[in-house]
Amino acid sequence: MKAPKKVSEELAEEIGWHIGDGSMNFYNNRGTLRGLYQLRGHIEDDQQHYEKRIKPIFEKLFKIKIRIRKMPSTRVIGFQIWNNDLVKFKEKFGLPLGKKRKITIPQKLLKTESLKKAVLKGIFDTDGGIYLEKKNGKLYPIIYITTISKELSNQLLKCFKELKFRATKYSQLYNKKFNRQRAYFIRIRGKEMFQRFMKEINPKNPKHQEKYKYFLTHKTYK
Repeated sequence: MKAPKKVSEELAEEIGWHIGDGSMNFYNNRGTLRGLYQLRGHIEDDQQHYEKRIKPIFEKLFKIKIRIRKMPSTRVIGFQIWNNDLVKFKEKFGLPLGKKRKITIPQKLLKTESLKKAVLKGIFDTDGGIYLEKKNGKLYPIIYITTISKELSNQLLKCFKELKFRATKYSQLYNKKFNRQRAYFIRIRGKEMFQRFMKEINPKNPKHQEKYKYFLTHKTYK
């Protein structure tokens, strides 16, 4: 593993994937602490994104070969890798070990507009979605990102507003087994905002690109 020396747009996007789909920690393995990093998405919706974008960029950034695997029993696709240097690099960069309940975007990725857009792209491609609502005979687009981190939701709202997107935020309490958990939603609505988002944030997950193509060719419904 070779840590990136430059904070590039590709690294910012990769950090965005981590914020959305990633997890890491150190585990005791026969008396030795070993770092484990995992990145996992939906087995069907995210397959092309993992195979065609995440894998080549991750290998280029960290000089590590990874194998994308499907895990049908849990309906996920992704990879895991035992590597102390990788976990230490990410921790030093500002990403937490263990639970991500208070995860935030590292401040060094918020210093320039290009890095900000790149990390937002990574987060949206892993934790975001597009909903096309039927409204007055037309399709009304809604972009959303969901997170359990209140701190991250505040950052996202601030970032989008700084980029002149009309973003809103709300939260909802869910019962997760026996533990109540609050989720936070960032939303951007409307045709103008949707088209700007797809052009400027430029998400690369094929499922988002396909939804956008559908909107452009089916702006009305019967």
